[in-house]
Amino acid sequence: MKKLFPYLRPYAALIIFGLIMKFAGAVAELLLPKLLTRILEDVIPSMNPEEGFGPIFFWGGVMLFCSLCALGGNIVANRISTYSSAQVTRKIRHDLFEKTTYLSAEKVDRYTVSSLVSRLTSDTYQINELIGRIQRMGVRAPILVLGGILLTLTIDRALTLVMVAVLPFIVLTVWLVTRYSVPIYMDEQSTLDSMVRVVQENATGIRVIKALSKTKYEQERFYRVNDELAGKEQKAGTLMGLTNPVTTLLLNLGLCAVVLVGAWRTADGLSSGARILAFMTYFTMILNAMIGITKIFVQLSRGFASADRIASVLNEKRDLPVTAMDAVDTPYHIWFDHVSFSYNKREQNIEDVSFGVKRGETLGIIGATGSGKSTLLSLLVRFYDVDQGHVYIDGTDVRSMPPSDLRSKFGIVFQNDFVATDTIRGNIDFYRGLPDEEIERAAADAQALEFIHSDEHGFDREVTARGTNISGGQRQRLLIARALAARPEILVLDDSSSALDYRTDMLLRRALQQRCDDTTTVIVAQRVSAVRHADLILYMDDGRVAAAGTHEQLMKQCPAYAHIAEMQMGGADRA
Repeated sequence: MKKLFPYLRPYAALIIFGLIMKFAGAVAELLLPKLLTRILEDVIPSMNPEEGFGPIFFWGGVMLFCSLCALGGNIVANRISTYSSAQVTRKIRHDLFEKTTYLSAEKVDRYTVSSLVSRLTSDTYQINELIGRIQRMGVRAPILVLGGILLTLTIDRALTLVMVAVLPFIVLTVWLVTRYSVPIYMDEQSTLDSMVRVVQENATGIRVIKALSKTKYEQERFYRVNDELAGKEQKAGTLMGLTNPVTTLLLNLGLCAVVLVGAWRTADGLSSGARILAFMTYFTMILNAMIGITKIFVQLSRGFASADRIASVLNEKRDLPVTAMDAVDTPYHIWFDHVSFSYNKREQNIEDVSFGVKRGETLGIIGATGSGKSTLLSLLVRFYDVDQGHVYIDGTDVRSMPPSDLRSKFGIVFQNDFVATDTIRGNIDFYRGLPDEEIERAAADAQALEFIHSDEHGFDREVTARGTNISGGQRQRLLIARALAARPEILVLDDSSSALDYRTDMLLRRALQQRCDDTTTVIVAQRVSAVRHADLILYMDDGRVAAAGTHEQLMKQCPAYAHIAEMQMGGADRA
């Protein structure tokens, strides 16, 4: 629970007031059987018929007042618990989401997106339930148990001892169940992460799944992880389900013992029917309170497991810190100096890569799938830190630049980029508050005006999530317009024109050359036509720069590049 204290502290006064109201309501509830005993044992036997029913009405009014106090106190306390638990969960969810957005790519890979989604949804829900239930039952149930025992001592000590004798067995049951349930719930949440991942993958790739007729396979894949989760939920539920019946059994056995002993004591004149009635009422209160306490422990098991998962993310430290480094004198705008990098730290994904691009020039990167093209971009934008070497922008190592300053230099279109549920204007602007003329200029440079104006709503046309209501080429032009809109220093296009026809691709490259002459452009592509006019082309092979130069130079010096060019554009292109 100490992990939650910083979030509970702002609402401490409100929570304390709610607990006081809960305490007052529980005390008022405890007085009812005691008042009933007084009426039955003292008031009624001592009544004088000539005096009327005044004493009964008086003590009945006191009971009514206590009932209203218990009702009002519980209502107020429950409303406070609902409000405070919702606000605390809201803050936890906000901080968790904020932390998630600042996690490095390496840590996101380690946690996985599905696990982070599960922690933001399922785990925060368990925390909400935990905080609310503790406030609702955390005071009331113990007060009813302890207060009930103390008041029964004033009624009949012998019967109280019979009842108290079963409590150690209940405590032992709850402790054993709680001890073994936390690891089970941790395992259950991990399996829930897997199911979220499967659902997420199916939702994202639904078109591919249908196109390849893999619906049955994906259904079976979901059934497997769903059955695994159901099995673990059943295991956890079976264990936690022992608590209520065992507790109820023990308390009911105690109640039977109380009735039996009470009958003997009443027959011997040591007790009375009114006392037995009050005692059984208190016993019922204690029974319900003990069941409530067991529910708290059930929720504690779930809540602690979820709190540990949430805390592991919130406690993550920034693993890409800003490190002061001396600037170097270089003529290059972008300079990779003997860079090596590995995702798993066992085998190199990028090895000893060096190149430099001056301001305003265009860098083209081409190579087979998995050759390290996109990895170079991730190192340039500093989604990952290099293992060896340096990445410089204007002579400054990217590790010595604040992330906000570094990222503000870029306009980027990734290979698997996203489109938000918004208008075309909103997607190009992307919450940057850009003027309309900049948005229209970017759309014109990206060759997107034609399809934008073809719709009657123009820039106000609504686009669905992931751009499913526009074509692939339209989506790519929309993303390119977003990257161009803020006039970046460095424009990065990661295979962003694969869905464009050759004419549109040519017009796009021409617009970039004419209107972005001071912008350094990095183009990753599978087409030779997309990079052939670049000032420097890197041909990547297995994480290394196999060849570097202009298109004409690579056609003469790199057979692999020349082979790709001939396959795509024909032998007449050979320089």
